[in-house]
Amino acid sequence: MTALRCLIVEDQLMVLQLLCSMLQAIPGLSIAATATSQAEALALCQSEPIDLLILDLCLPDGDGLVVAATLAVCNPSAKVVVLSGQAASFICPSRLQPLICGVVDKTAAFSQLQAVLQDLLGQPRPTLTPRQRQVYGLIGQGLTNKEIAGATGLALATVETHRKAIAQKLGISGAELIRQAALLGNVDMGAGS
Repeated sequence: MTALRCLIVEDQLMVLQLLCSMLQAIPGLSIAATATSQAEALALCQSEPIDLLILDLCLPDGDGLVVAATLAVCNPSAKVVVLSGQAASFICPSRLQPLICGVVDKTAAFSQLQAVLQDLLGQPRPTLTPRQRQVYGLIGQGLTNKEIAGATGLALATVETHRKAIAQKLGISGAELIRQAALLGNVDMGAGS
């Protein structure tokens, strides 16, 4: 399967860089370009073959939905994931409904966006057991293995085993696990056995 060519449109540079960093780890997704304004995004939609648009609705020079409408003309089979601080009140215009495959609140954990993309790409979602979710959350709080063992009543070796299992399920290294857990905080990775 060819990787989906993704355009990320986000006006906050730090959020844009974090999105790029996190999305690079998703198999089947290739970041083709980024934009911080409506004008940049419109030019890229018309000049680049974009399959997926991750779109902030509130841009400094206009409405993000104009970008989605332009992409619909340039590539009718493209998909759009909307990022919004008001996701709960977002009403999708009927003409864009075939394109929009997800709406993610900007206040939600990255795992929510990741789940939408994994569904779009047809990827199975990693599921962590309740204990693994607890350990993952404590890693995100900056606790060491010894501190996690003390907080949970687990043996130190058990905590180390959980860390390795979490990293393996998420397909990331141990160092990336610490960074991702700190960024995402206490996330719901689904129930497991």
